[in-house]
Amino acid sequence: MKKMTTLVRTGNYWDGLAAEPLGYAEILIEDGVIVEVGKKIMRPTNSEVIDLTDEFVMPGLIDCHVHLTCNSTVGANFASVTDAGLTLAGLDACKKMLHNGFTTVRDAGDFSLGSWVVPDLKRAVTANIIEGPRIICGGHMLSAVCGHFDFSGIVNNRVDLHQVNVEEGIVGLRRAVHQEILRGADWIKFAASGGFGSPSDGPEEVAYSQEEMTAIVMAARDMGKMVFSHAYGDEAVRRSAVAGVRSVEHANLSLAETLNVLVEKGIYVVPTQHAVVSRIRDVDDDALWPDPVPRRKARAYHDRIMECAQNVASSDVKIAFGTDLGTFDYSTNGAVEFSEMVRNGIATLRALKAATSVAAEMLQLQDRGCIAAGKLADIVAMPGNPFEDVSVTEKVNFVMKQGIVYRRNS
Repeated sequence: MKKMTTLVRTGNYWDGLAAEPLGYAEILIEDGVIVEVGKKIMRPTNSEVIDLTDEFVMPGLIDCHVHLTCNSTVGANFASVTDAGLTLAGLDACKKMLHNGFTTVRDAGDFSLGSWVVPDLKRAVTANIIEGPRIICGGHMLSAVCGHFDFSGIVNNRVDLHQVNVEEGIVGLRRAVHQEILRGADWIKFAASGGFGSPSDGPEEVAYSQEEMTAIVMAARDMGKMVFSHAYGDEAVRRSAVAGVRSVEHANLSLAETLNVLVEKGIYVVPTQHAVVSRIRDVDDDALWPDPVPRRKARAYHDRIMECAQNVASSDVKIAFGTDLGTFDYSTNGAVEFSEMVRNGIATLRALKAATSVAAEMLQLQDRGCIAAGKLADIVAMPGNPFEDVSVTEKVNFVMKQGIVYRRNS
């Protein structure tokens, strides 16, 4: 069978690993896999040539923290939304993310309270039924009663709300882990702390005991799965680290010494700074804060959030890119996270690696995250050099996923 070959010619490119852009290159792709990268490549006869010599080329982006089944409409009508509505939200989110240059995402919490929608979205993308990034399913976020992902408090108290994600105790949590894996979860996530948007808990409240967190990690590990935790407060971050999670999401109230513990243990942080830091920086903006409950929390924690952002930037902790898209609408391009990270002191190279090679490393995806022979042909292009202006990542105009072009602006 004849191989499909494509030659991509770049104006300037970065491979996801180097300390700086690498200049002109040619990338030869066969059947969706990169086979050679060089200054001049002998290409097979009749291979397609894609000319990106006016563009900056880099690896497809990886977002390690999204909620595909949520958006502003779902959030405003959550008590009445159906699984069909969540699926439609997911279809829209998948297409927008792919066209913005994100070729792989990790979903960080299925918003179907009694069923599993994200695994169906993953299967549809894999079967090329819908357009979207490859999806890594994080299942439901396991939550304690009145914890961060317990939504019973927002519905009528006479409604019997069944949530598959609300569980406590070692036996119950092990069962919940097994159930999530049975239904298609690739990772396991739990709410170690409360949050800002949830009405019944605060960001420093700790949801589970050390024994419960450790039980979650061990149950997942026994089944060959890794765990990530939602944790704002310092104690929740510390307990998550002791339990042995692979990554901590947010960690926006962690102390400098706690970040050092994460460094020692090789635990990654996904800081979601656009969703947290940028909004709290603008806590006096009425348009951003229509709800008084999270706004009160934001005011109370403003100074510590801003301090922690600087601590993350000055630490050696491994940072992986995550937006928390879904908690804010998909009309926003998730690449705004790059500018927020840089604004908070994170070096541009570190921010770009967070969404490419480091994200792939954290997710243990050896076949992507950089442009090199043997890697999947996940390639994006933009009309400028992100090392000079990182906001150009918001202007991706060419997207290739595994050798197939999904977006190409003339």
